[in-house]
Amino acid sequence: MNFEVIPFLSLNGQAAAAIAFYEEYLGAKVIFKKTYQEMKEMVPNFSYEAGKDDYITHSVLEIGRNKLMIAEEEMDTTQPWQQGNSFSLCIQSKDYNEIDKLYRSLTKHKVVTVLAPFEKNSFSPGYGIIRDPFGVVIQLCVTVHDF
Repeated sequence: MNFEVIPFLSLNGQAAAAIAFYEEYLGAKVIFKKTYQEMKEMVPNFSYEAGKDDYITHSVLEIGRNKLMIAEEEMDTTQPWQQGNSFSLCIQSKDYNEIDKLYRSLTKHKVVTVLAPFEKNSFSPGYGIIRDPFGVVIQLCVTVHDF
């Protein structure tokens, strides 16, 4: 198998502070970080509330030999953000077929909920989100990055 599973924290306006904290106290290295303002420059129809230019739309940190993803938004938009439902797993690979196969496998289960269908978007040739039978939100992403 040629993919990785990465914990993903949704921090509702505190992502930049969390990144700074992990850098200072855990020696985290920021591999990738994109703010709302930077995303708007890439994708003109990306919208967000005034005053949130520095909010983080996506980041990848390396802590030790592991990765951690941090952003602002909750992945399960069917529930309001609250501390405790701000966690998801992100399974990513550059191999489109690998991620598509995993998505199709997961969505065969009758209790899996599709939160976002697997399709191309502004940052990935294939991206989808599901909630598994145990309440764990899983993002499946065909990445274009080398991190």
